[in-house]
Amino acid sequence: MSNMKKMMTMALLATILSAQSSLAQFGKLKSNVDKAKDATNQAQSVAEKAKDAKVEPDEVSSEVNKKTGKVNIYFSKASFSGSNSDATKDFKEGDNIYGHIVFPKPIKEYVTENTLTFDVAYKIEGDDNYSVNYVKIDATKINQDAKELDFDVLAKPLEATTRYADGMQAPSLIAMVVQTSEPGTRMEFNWKIEDLQGNFYLTIKSAQSFAAFVAPIQQKANSFAQDDDAMKADMPEEFSQKSYAFTDPQLSKANIIKFLPANIEVLKFVVGPGDDYKVMKNELGVILYRQTARYIMVAYKDKKNGNCYYDNMIFERPYEGNGKYGSLKVRTNGERIDCSKIK
Repeated sequence: MSNMKKMMTMALLATILSAQSSLAQFGKLKSNVDKAKDATNQAQSVAEKAKDAKVEPDEVSSEVNKKTGKVNIYFSKASFSGSNSDATKDFKEGDNIYGHIVFPKPIKEYVTENTLTFDVAYKIEGDDNYSVNYVKIDATKINQDAKELDFDVLAKPLEATTRYADGMQAPSLIAMVVQTSEPGTRMEFNWKIEDLQGNFYLTIKSAQSFAAFVAPIQQKANSFAQDDDAMKADMPEEFSQKSYAFTDPQLSKANIIKFLPANIEVLKFVVGPGDDYKVMKNELGVILYRQTARYIMVAYKDKKNGNCYYDNMIFERPYEGNGKYGSLKVRTNGERIDCSKIK
């Protein structure tokens, strides 16, 4: 073989090896990218399933259930009064449950974004696998410099004080856990904040009877959440605008108010400008109904419970054919708001 051919062959071979090396490096890079994507997807999947995720017993036992050392989270059938002497771990359906936690550091050291989060692991007694969920307490209204905290688990509605966060309420979690349980089921609940822990057992009569027992407790917890949402709500800017009147006499202020709940006091009433109605059609152009084209904003107080609301009311008239429309029907979306916000 001539020197020229040898040189060409060696150059071609070098090019091939270089290309193979580049492909190999690219393959490694792609593999790493794929692995990173898989890790991200797995993390997202874990986050999505964290609401009610089954885990292996060894994982939970090392973190929650089998942890040795001092108990920091206590439970009782009556509210705590500066002592853990009445603490117990055994509860039956019908018992109220109160919690007390002793922190080695100020509460603020355990708070993230004004939320105190408990990891709660639970299982039927005798099962191997646990499920894990969360209970979150709104820490904005507690003394975060303190080192002890009383909190509700299944408190009597008249004694309840705990405001939960992000919808992660203790009564709702426990109700969810036992909703498909057999009569006489004994559940184990393990509570943990970082390295602080405690647990209790709950025996139910039946899922149905427990649901009836927990309903007013859940309702009280929900009312706190609604109160907080009302405090955060702001009046829509339409309430600060000039009010107009409908041409249609059936949409007078007096007639509109008749469609609101009974026993209310109207505090503000504003109708926007524009046409009375707009015609609504389906994708084939067939007339379905006509609905109010102006906004109708009403703020009012419920005289029974003292709560205030604002409402964006929309009226419709179904099309009856031959250019005729039927009687008024209303759609509302009443929202709670603190009464002091209505000015």
